[in-house]
Amino acid sequence: MKLPKLQQLKYLVALFDTGHFGQAAKKCFVSQSTLSSAIQALEEQLDSQLIERDHKTFVFTPLGVDVVNKARMILEQSADLVATSSAEGNEFSGPLQVGVIPTIAPFVLSPLIKKCALEYPNLELFLREDTTENCLSLLREGRLDLVLMATPYETNEFVEFELCQDPFVKVFHPDRVNENVYLLEKEHCLSDHTIKGCRLTETDNIHPFQASSLNTLLAMVEGHFGETYLPQLAIKSGLLVNSSLSSEEMEDKTASRTLSLVWRKTSHRRVFFAKIGETVKQVLEAILNK
Repeated sequence: MKLPKLQQLKYLVALFDTGHFGQAAKKCFVSQSTLSSAIQALEEQLDSQLIERDHKTFVFTPLGVDVVNKARMILEQSADLVATSSAEGNEFSGPLQVGVIPTIAPFVLSPLIKKCALEYPNLELFLREDTTENCLSLLREGRLDLVLMATPYETNEFVEFELCQDPFVKVFHPDRVNENVYLLEKEHCLSDHTIKGCRLTETDNIHPFQASSLNTLLAMVEGHFGETYLPQLAIKSGLLVNSSLSSEEMEDKTASRTLSLVWRKTSHRRVFFAKIGETVKQVLEAILNK
């Protein structure tokens, strides 16, 4: 019996996650016809229908869903196998792929790289900045080993290693003439964390125009004499140094987000990942305690 190729399984999982042939092909960096042909070939190899096609629509069969779940496990275990082999039996060496969300990355990458270089000189650290959703998708596929992110967020399928609390700080223009609250776009989990953590409601005049980055957010607050809420990690890293904005602590001391490191439950490198987690925690606490 001819066994399926990992690439075919990767295409199938991408199609299931995106629900669209074109988007799945783009995600896998192949043409739509290549992806479609590979999945059809997979069905022929398994002698089973994985997808019910109807002109421009499709739906996964119950067997197809089951195959997708098993394919995820195979892809994850394959990625771990490669990582273990690359490290030549020493999990403290070799490549380590880490995803970091944009509201954490600018403030920790430099000190984290330096600290890892000292503590793990044989480790090849590869860092990728991306949204939480994209990072977790890459982690699920085995293309990332770890994700440094902020919670609460749905992470039940992964191991979540809590690092520290990152309190919110109110940031505002000293001469603000209105109560417009500016936030990041919904793609950034910081927006949702701010609303929940700071207990904002529709009556808090949240401005409909949202920023795509923290620098843009500050420019909007400064230019429109408004206000926003930023994590202390950003403030302690000097984000407000070159602005005319002021900041003050929140009256509600529970207004915060949790910074966490997550990895796949199936990974065999969990002891090493926990060790890396302690290293990341030290970097974060050093910044927050400035």
